[in-house]
This record gives sequence, C-alpha cells and structure tokens, in this order.
Amino acid sequence: METEDQSSGTKGRIGFRKAAGLRLAALLFGPLVLAGCATSPNLKSAEHLVQSNFHGQAHVVKVFPGPTPKLTGIVAENGQHQQGILWMLSNRYLLLGPVVNDKGHDITQAATKKYLAQPGKVPAEHIAPAAMKAPGFTIGHAGPLIVVFMDPNCIYCHLLWKALQEPVADGQLRVKLIPVGFLKDSSVAKAATILAAKDPAAAWANNEKGFNENTEEGGIQPLADLPPKDIAAINTNTALLQASGEEATPTLLFCQKNSSDANATKDKTGPQMTLEHGIAMHALPALISSLAGNVSADGCTP
Repeated sequence: METEDQSSGTKGRIGFRKAAGLRLAALLFGPLVLAGCATSPNLKSAEHLVQSNFHGQAHVVKVFPGPTPKLTGIVAENGQHQQGILWMLSNRYLLLGPVVNDKGHDITQAATKKYLAQPGKVPAEHIAPAAMKAPGFTIGHAGPLIVVFMDPNCIYCHLLWKALQEPVADGQLRVKLIPVGFLKDSSVAKAATILAAKDPAAAWANNEKGFNENTEEGGIQPLADLPPKDIAAINTNTALLQASGEEATPTLLFCQKNSSDANATKDKTGPQMTLEHGIAMHALPALISSLAGNVSADGCTP
C-alpha cells in the first residue's frame, strides 16, 4: 500500500515485515511530518522524537548521515521487532514512510537496502501449492484468482482490503485471503477467531469495519476459548508466509501477462506467476489490469 503527501512528494511501497533478517521498508503508518524536539542531530535527539511520537512503543537502533546536512537517517524498531527507516529533518521533525529527492530517487529505499538486512527471494511457484491448500477464504465471483496473506492488525492490509472491494464486486478479480498472525500479541488470536467463524469472510469484513487506524488494531474481539486447530492453522499459514522469503503483510501471489520482476517465473511464453511483498496503492489498478489466469497448485491456469 502507499501513503502520499502532495506537498512533499513522498510515495512508495509499504508493508509490515519482521526483524531477524526480515525487515520492512516503512515502520509505521501515520502523518508524514510530526513536530518533535530541538537538540543536536544525534542518537539522543532521534530517540526523543521516536519515543514521543510512537508513545514509547518504538526505539532507535542507530542513526546515520542523510543526503543533506539537515536530514538524519534513523533505523527504528518497534515492540514486534519490526525495523524500518525514518528521517529526522532539521532535528525538529520526524518523516515517516518513503521519501524521494528532487530527481525522483527513493532515498528511503536506498537506505533500506544499505542499512537493513535484505531477505532472499523465493520462486513464486514454490509457494503456490501450499498457498492453495492453506486455510482461508475466497471473495469475489469472477475474474482471475490471486492470493493475499494478511494480518488482522495490519494497517496496510486494511487499506488494501478497502481498495479491493470495488474491483472484486465488479468481477475484475477474486481473492483468496490467507490469515496470518505475527504483527501484534493479539494477531494470532484475532486471525484464529476469524478462521473459526461460520463465515470467515464476513468475520474478516467485520474486523476491517471496526479497524482502528490510530492504534492499528483490527476490530474483531478474540474468542475466549480458541479452537486449537484454528490456532495451529494460523501458525502454519504464518510459517508459509515466512517461507516466501519475508514475514511481511500484505504479500500477494498472482499471475500476470508480463513481468520484469526478478521473482517471476522464467517461462516467458505465458502468464507469469509473481510474488510481491507489499504493494503501492497507485500500482493496484495496473496490477489488476495485468492479471492473466488463476494462481493454482499447478502454476498459472486459465
């Protein structure tokens, strides 16, 4: 998904990822610029900005020089061991999300590659067979089938869910949603509650309807007595997501007409199966238009 501020021209792909070698490009969702402290541009002032703006739920791992004297890079980590790049401007403001310079270069992406460990790529077709068997639910009545891994507490999954409703209703695509749980302590319980529901699709819709964008919490209330089989299913789904190369949500698996993505299949004679960790909102219509065939255990099928 994508946040964009017209006044600053910031934009880019965003999604949640976990540390221990599995990172995210942008740490948290929120306003682009937040007022902070005014001291020297060092670890202490960066920590003050991060602590105050994230209410003590994130801390600074390190700081590094930015492309200009007034811009300082920050590697920050939250309580779920998710890391991302933030920027401190003039030692008084905290910039969240991808930032581009006047030449259109994404300096956040460049810093992410330099300062955060990058996971390896896994061929999409290696994930598809297990994804098709994974517990979840499908929405839509027509169009190509894609697969999406989502955490019930994921703000970017929430935004993607909302963005998908119209094209799904219009028959442009179908979506198999695979619930996972890793972002917050309540994620597994919420995901298992949804999976245990008589109508998981309706339960997920209720979770999104009640989603609190300020706290980044899904709206569903976990069952007091969770079925062990559903907890096990969520843990299995999450392990499958990890096997995709990143513990990141949303992660999408789809077949498209043409793809230059390094993680697409090498067969260029037909639809390409592609695995994407995160998605830019502005790219969603183009992605939908590029779909060709259904994700299946046997590859891309008509």
